[in-house]
Amino acid sequence: MLRVGDKEDVSTLETVSLKDEGFREDDLREWIINSPESILGEDFRLVGREVSVMQIGDGIDLLAIDRDANVVAIELKRGALKPKVDFQGLKYAAYTSHWDYSKLRDQFEKFKSTSWGRTLYEEETTFTEVLDEFCNEDYTLNQDQRIVFVGESVRERLDIVLRWLSDRSIDISVIEFQLLKDDDRLYLDAEQTIPTPEHTVTDVSPDTSDEPWKEDGQSWHLNERSNEQTADLLEDVTAALQELEFLNGPEWGQKHYVAFNKGRKRRIAIRTKRTLFHIDLFDVNTESLDAAEIADVLGIDTESVAVKEDMRGSGRSGVRITCNPNQEIDFDALESQAREILGETTE
Repeated sequence: MLRVGDKEDVSTLETVSLKDEGFREDDLREWIINSPESILGEDFRLVGREVSVMQIGDGIDLLAIDRDANVVAIELKRGALKPKVDFQGLKYAAYTSHWDYSKLRDQFEKFKSTSWGRTLYEEETTFTEVLDEFCNEDYTLNQDQRIVFVGESVRERLDIVLRWLSDRSIDISVIEFQLLKDDDRLYLDAEQTIPTPEHTVTDVSPDTSDEPWKEDGQSWHLNERSNEQTADLLEDVTAALQELEFLNGPEWGQKHYVAFNKGRKRRIAIRTKRTLFHIDLFDVNTESLDAAEIADVLGIDTESVAVKEDMRGSGRSGVRITCNPNQEIDFDALESQAREILGETTE
C-alpha cells in the first residue's frame, strides 16, 4: 500500500505485526465486536464472547448470528492460523448445531449483561427483537452453521484443508489481515481469502436476473413454485386473506413464501411448494387454540393443522395450516379463522 501526497511525496506503508506493536488477541476481538463488517466484510449480530462449550472444554472466541439466522463461530489468531484450528472450528459448528432458540436466547442474555454486550444492546432488547429486526424475513434459526477464521496468514497445509472443506459446501471463511504503519498511525487491512471472492459477471443480459421472485414474485410462486392445481388454490387462499383489513398483502417478493404483514412484522407466511403450501400464522395465543377444532371449521383433515409454541425455531408461537388441491377448504371460514387466530376479531 502506498501513501501518496502532493508532488513526489510517495512512500510505502510498513507492514508490522500485532505482536510487535504490543496488541493482543483480545484487542483484535474488541475491534471486531465494535465493527464486525469492517473486518469480516459482513454484518453480524454478536451474541457471545469466549463462549464456553462444555462438551469440548474449549471456548468460541466470538459467537454471532448472520442475516439468515445461522450461527457463526468466529475463531481469532493474533498471528498465523495454524493446523488444528480446522478441527477446532468443525467441533464448534457440530456442537452449536444442536442449540435451539432457548439455548441461544440464554446465551444472548448472558452476553448482553457483559460490558461488551452493553455497548451493543439496550437492556430491554430481547433476542426475538434482534432476530426480527436484523434477519431476513424467512429466517429459520440455526438451520446452518458457519465458521469464520481470522488471522494474519494461513499456513500452507491448513490452507489446503480449508479450501477442500469450503469446496465441499462446508461454510468456512478465512479473513487474513495485515497491520500497516504510517509513522505513528496504524491501519488494519482485512481481506477474505477463502472462499475466493467471486468476480463480477459482466456478460449477463440486463434483462435476466438470478432472483426472478424479486422481478415478478406472483408469477414466480404461481408458475414456478406451484403446479397448476396448487396455483389455483393459492390464488383463492390469498384472495380470502386479503379480506383481513388489518394486514398488508399479499407481498410476493420472497423466494419461499408469500407474506401478509402488520406494520413491519410478518403475521402470515404462505410457504409455497409444488403440490401443497403451508399457511403459517404467527404470534398467537396457543392456549386458546385447538387444532382439531380449526380443521373442522375449515373442512380439512385434522393432520393438516398444527398449533406450535415455537414456529420453525423462531421463538414465535403460531398455527400451521397445510393446504393441498385434494382438500375442499372453506375460504370464508379461512378468513374468519385467521382473524380469530391472530386475535383480531371484530365486534
